[in-house]
Amino acid sequence: MAKKRVQLYPTESVLEEFFKYLMRFSGRGSAVPHIPKSDVFYIRRAIYEKTGKWYTLDHVERSMYVEGHLTKYEVLDPDRKRQFVEGQAYF
Repeated sequence: MAKKRVQLYPTESVLEEFFKYLMRFSGRGSAVPHIPKSDVFYIRRAIYEKTGKWYTLDHVERSMYVEGHLTKYEVLDPDRKRQFVEGQAYF
């Protein structure tokens, strides 16, 4: 019995295609995780190296957005206010 061959094709949208595939077979529908820009990962690591404190990706991404380093379209829920430290103001 011959094995089915996997059809491969070239694409520039590797992540998009990967998540389309996952959605099709995971049963979760349109639940696709938000992947921040790579800058967010680099900045988070730099903060950790400098301070020893590990912030969440959402915290770093939101801070970068508020400071003008990211646009509204690069951030998850840009209009939702967040309070990362209990007792601190929302931003």
